[in-house]
Amino acid sequence: MDTVQAMRVVLGIVDQGSLTAAAEKLDVSLPTVVRVLASTEQHLGVRLFERTTRQVRITEEGRLYAEVCRTVIREIGDIEDVFRDKESEPSGALTITAPLLFGRLHVAPVLNGFMSRFPKVSVTLNLIDRVTDLLEEGIDIAVRIGHVTAPDLVVARVGQVRRYLCASPGLLAALKTINTLEDLGSAPFIRLGGLVSGAQLALQAQGKPVMVKMGNIRMTTNNGDAAIAACLSGIGVGFFLSYQVQDLIDDGKLRQLLIDYQPEPLPVSLVYLPSRRASIRSRAFIAWAKEKLGERLVRFSATPP
Repeated sequence: MDTVQAMRVVLGIVDQGSLTAAAEKLDVSLPTVVRVLASTEQHLGVRLFERTTRQVRITEEGRLYAEVCRTVIREIGDIEDVFRDKESEPSGALTITAPLLFGRLHVAPVLNGFMSRFPKVSVTLNLIDRVTDLLEEGIDIAVRIGHVTAPDLVVARVGQVRRYLCASPGLLAALKTINTLEDLGSAPFIRLGGLVSGAQLALQAQGKPVMVKMGNIRMTTNNGDAAIAACLSGIGVGFFLSYQVQDLIDDGKLRQLLIDYQPEPLPVSLVYLPSRRASIRSRAFIAWAKEKLGERLVRFSATPP
């Protein structure tokens, strides 16, 4: 039995959801997929999938086998990359993920410069506001904002961003004043998911954390653009990452509030799986992004005057 082929077939079925789709993805015939799967199950002595005429459902044994297969296939790809790329120009495919708005504003321009510098590298860029599983989803490098505590990942810090309380000049004129935490707690508020949990807003006073209960939440959204638009319209006070609103603050369209209560900045990091056999294209992008993203983040990390 060709073990590597068997692993690729099993992963193809898992990822594509059917034997037919797996055959198309792997560019082999359906009878080949059926034959390889049958011989693999016979060799292992277990059923990897429960199959009917309408669907394929992975068994618990199949799930365990697929998890091991994914690790092995990735390791094989890594070592092949090393031999292929040694002493050569970076080439091949990279998969990178980043938060939606940060990715659009900052990762994409950095990535465009990288691809111009290394024309033999092709990239899949997934912009999504959730924490991805690098191994499960086949991601080479993730850009993360916030503290990363997973012990099985390498974390390379490239900079930091601050968190700002902001409001439009029109709203501030209508409210007269927001000078204290009590003023803030009663002001209309726009809650952006991912930054604010529930009705409690985490700030800082004289180096110590302080929680403010927001009693007038006018809007809740998981989309940064929608929250910023509502803030610009005077719907309420917003709590944003500095890169999201710095230009609007500089242009006078938004104003910062309660700067003395600003919380500690959040790190921005490149996150990837530990491997001594990282491909030259991954190493090249990590080095490039550390420099170029770091340069872009300088203006978003400084302590306000």
